Amino acid sequence: MKLRFAGLLLGAATAAMVGCASHQQYYAPPPPPPPAYTQPIIHAAETNGFADGEREGQRDRYQGHNYRPRHSDRYEDTPGYYAQLGGNLDQYRYYYRDGYIRGYHYGYTHNS
Repeated sequence: MKLRFAGLLLGAATAAMVGCASHQQYYAPPPPPPPAYTQPIIHAAETNGFADGEREGQRDRYQGHNYRPRHSDRYEDTPGYYAQLGGNLDQYRYYYRDGYIRGYHYGYTHNS
């Protein structure tokens, strides 16, 4: 009787382990990364710079000028800065000029 009980116990344990092993484990995916936050000064500078550069690039192409993105008063003066944006003029100037160069390239090379 003890041998028969031990056999049944061993059979039940084996069946339970085989049954558990056949189930796949599912894990919840990691949470998505937080949305990118852009400081107001950076957003304003890049937006203003791109728009101004695009206009200048289109104008230069239309008037037959060579590709000259840094040949503009707007590139030099970086208009549109005000203290309420939350940063300093040097930071604004850096991002404005970066956006201006990209906008100028887009305006000069794409037909509108």
